[in-house]
Amino acid sequence: MAQSKYSLGCEQVTRLMAILLLVSSLLLLFDKLDVPLMLVFLLVLFSLLLRWRFALNPLLFLVDSTALVVVSLFQSDATLLVSLYLYSFASRLQLLALAPFLLYALVVLPLPLALFPVLSVLLGLTMALWQKENTRVQDEADELRLKVYHLQEEEEHLLLDYQDAQQLSRLEERNHIAQILHDSLGHELTAAHLTLKALGSLLQRGEVEKAQDSQAKALVRLQNSLEQLKLAVRQLQSDEEEASRRLKQLFEGFGYPVDLHMSGALEELDPAVQQVLYASAKEALTNVAKHARPTMVKAQIAVTSTTTRMMLENDGLLEERPSEAGNGLRYMRRRVEALGGSVAIQREKTFRLIVTIPSKKEF
Repeated sequence: MAQSKYSLGCEQVTRLMAILLLVSSLLLLFDKLDVPLMLVFLLVLFSLLLRWRFALNPLLFLVDSTALVVVSLFQSDATLLVSLYLYSFASRLQLLALAPFLLYALVVLPLPLALFPVLSVLLGLTMALWQKENTRVQDEADELRLKVYHLQEEEEHLLLDYQDAQQLSRLEERNHIAQILHDSLGHELTAAHLTLKALGSLLQRGEVEKAQDSQAKALVRLQNSLEQLKLAVRQLQSDEEEASRRLKQLFEGFGYPVDLHMSGALEELDPAVQQVLYASAKEALTNVAKHARPTMVKAQIAVTSTTTRMMLENDGLLEERPSEAGNGLRYMRRRVEALGGSVAIQREKTFRLIVTIPSKKEF
C-alpha cells in the first residue's frame, strides 16, 4: 500500500522523538531552572538544531557532549541534558561513543532521574533498528523494481525476436515461392519447347490442323511462363528493395541526423543475416537515443561476398564507461554470434559500435 503524503518517515519520527525528549528534560528541570541552566539548555538546543540542519560528522556530537559533561561538573542539574546526546548516539548505533556518557549519567543522577538517560538510549536504539529495517525494505523494493524493469526489457526483446522470426519466415517463404515458380517455369518452357519441335514434324506430314493446335498450345504455355516469370521477378524485387528500404527508413526516422553510407549488394544477403543486421542497427540507435546526446552520428554498412560490416559512431558520450552489460547489447551480441559474427565497442573521443556478420549463415 502506498504511503500517504502526510505520513512520517523514519528520519522525521527520529527527530520528533528527540524534540519530545528535549521538552521532557525541560519539564524535569523546570523547578531547578535558573539563568545558567537555561543558558546551557539553549546551547544544547542550538547544538541539536545545527546538527539537524547541516550534514556534519555525527562524531562531532562527542565534542558537544564532552563540553556538556565538563559544564555539569559545575552545574550538576545539566547532567540530565546528556540524555539528548545519548539518544543521538543510540539512534546512530554509536555504542562505543554513548557508553562512557551513559555510565557518567547513571553515576551522577539520582533515582528516578537516572532512568531518563536509560529511556533515551532505549528509544534511540529502537529508532536505529527501525531505520535499519526501513532501509532493508527500501533496498528490497528497489531490487524488485530493478528486476521488474529487466523483465519488461526482456519481454520487449522477446517480442522483437518474435517479430524478427515472423519477418524471417516471410522472407524465406517468398524465396521458397520463387523457387517453386522457377521449377514451374522450367516445366512450362520444356513442354513448350517439345510442342514446337513436334510442330515441324506435323507440318512436314501435312497435318495442318494438328500443327495449328500445337502452335496454340505452345503459345499458351509461353504466355503462362511469361506471367509466372513477371510474378517471380516482382516478388524478388519487392524483397530486395524492402531490405534496403527498411534500413534507410530506420536511419532516416532517427531523432538525430545520421550520415549513412551503404555499399554492396544488401539484397543478396541471406534473409537471416538481413534480419539480424536490421535488429542490430535498431538496437544501436536505441542505445544512442538513451545514453548519448550526439552532435554527429555516422553509420556505415558494407556488404561483401564474405562479410557484412556495420559501424555506428557518435560523439555524444555521457557516461564514464560504455554500458556493455545492458540487455539490449546482450541480445544484439547473442543474435550476431548465433550467425558466427561479433560485436565490438571502441571508445575514444567517440563511441563506436562495430557489428561484423558473415554474409552467409554459419551453423
